[in-house]
Amino acid sequence: MRGEVLYFDAERGIGFINGDDGNRYHFASADLATPSRPVKGVAVEFTTEGNRAHEVIVTGGAGAPAAPAHVAAPIDGEVAADAPQQGRRSLFGHFLACVTGNYLRFSGRAPRREYWGFALFMFLFLVVAIFGGLIVDAMVGNLDSDEPVLTIGLTSVLLLALILPSLSVTIRRLHDIGLSGWFILLGFIPTVGNLIILVFCLIPSQKNDNRWGPVPS
Repeated sequence: MRGEVLYFDAERGIGFINGDDGNRYHFASADLATPSRPVKGVAVEFTTEGNRAHEVIVTGGAGAPAAPAHVAAPIDGEVAADAPQQGRRSLFGHFLACVTGNYLRFSGRAPRREYWGFALFMFLFLVVAIFGGLIVDAMVGNLDSDEPVLTIGLTSVLLLALILPSLSVTIRRLHDIGLSGWFILLGFIPTVGNLIILVFCLIPSQKNDNRWGPVPS
């Protein structure tokens, strides 16, 4: 794949690439195919594994001057000072990302904004499905029977469609605070387990790279 370097910190050996597919990939010095110091704006070719770039080869010119060594890596919810300002993704944008490209992405990290953006719109869509189903059930007379068939059907289909991205974003949120995704199994503990996970999801991102990846931008 081809792309362009958005940011590279030579001191810490981490950087970001904007791929031609529109996705952002992170890489480390060890992922460079040849010893080099890629700078912002330089064209590269690379292979991908999830959201990580490997075998990065510089194919463009020298580009802009290399970033100073003191430039800090991005912190929670921000991009590097020398990275392009593409704007902060909206809460609905995070929801869309979770149900499309990140549907089955259990690796990497998810900041609080991504998790709560998904949770908010999942709740709103469930409310719409329930009330919409009840209205239609009332119109066709289903409420006169024991079960509002359409309401049950709509909410069941929606929950089935969202269960995997819900697990995915929760696991990545746990990664973001330095915990293993296996902590999601706490949800099987009645009442207390889900409360513990809720508290975990309120904790801010770790402000440094961890074993699951760089600080999300």
